[in-house]
Amino acid sequence: MAVTARQKQALHALTAQGTLSAEQEEAVVAALEDTGAPLRIGDRLAEVAAYLGGGLVLGGAALVLGVSWEDLTRLARVGVLGAATAGLVVAAFVVAGGISAVRSVAHRRRRVVSTLFSLAVVTAAFTAVTTASSHQVVVGTTTGLLVAIAAYALVTTALGYLVLAAGAILAVIAWITELVPDSALPSGVALFVLGLAGLFLSLVDVLRPAQLALAAGAATALFGAQQPLGGDAPIAYALTACLAFVCFVIYFGVHSTVLLVAGVVATTIVVPELVWDLTDGAVGGGVLLLVAGAVLLATSLGARWMRRTR
Repeated sequence: MAVTARQKQALHALTAQGTLSAEQEEAVVAALEDTGAPLRIGDRLAEVAAYLGGGLVLGGAALVLGVSWEDLTRLARVGVLGAATAGLVVAAFVVAGGISAVRSVAHRRRRVVSTLFSLAVVTAAFTAVTTASSHQVVVGTTTGLLVAIAAYALVTTALGYLVLAAGAILAVIAWITELVPDSALPSGVALFVLGLAGLFLSLVDVLRPAQLALAAGAATALFGAQQPLGGDAPIAYALTACLAFVCFVIYFGVHSTVLLVAGVVATTIVVPELVWDLTDGAVGGGVLLLVAGAVLLATSLGARWMRRTR
């Protein structure tokens, strides 16, 4: 069943009033579209063909370059990768039903379009790496991130978000490593800030699916917070504790299990690390396990108390 423009406007009005979240609106539209007639054999074959075609384009380009890489000029390499990127993008628009229809593509074809765009992100990044004569990693990751942003803006899916998040992480690491190659602190702080930005953008429905974006943001922030552990341990402890505090505070306003788990994990990591550092490693592994267990129990009790207060 095709959802009419009037029905979509009514659902969006409920979202604007706060009755539905943006994620719930998208789920309702998808459910209504899926209640139509069963997918015909021809449509299923077209979907399978699109997946296979995208995979074969990527695999074919990789095979050609792998076999003939040393024999090809840079222009030829760029031509092969650029043609693969263009082919994937064109295929995505064809499956969507045209350039104007890509943003409102039906739910059944949305995954195919997102997959083709995601493959195009990879080939575009490698095209940029091959084209650049210097700073290839920075150029490639930045190009991949820009294409991933465009793809995510056109078709918002879980796969599109994961590709976007991976592109952002790789681009941040590449830029910071290029600018400050001899220290883990700048890249750790940058990833921590990137993770927190992802958390807040998911809370205001800019990044979706919201729960996936929350989990990825928290994981990125935790990974970044732990990076300075080797040379700047106090900063690592402070960042990890800050992440736990932020997750617990936001949990009071947004009832999300992801935030609660992230806060518990960050707390369980930072407390044993801090105890080990303060005692100069005098405590054994068994004591640290006891400390971690006690912290986990304490945070669990605190979580139960927070749930009751809500």
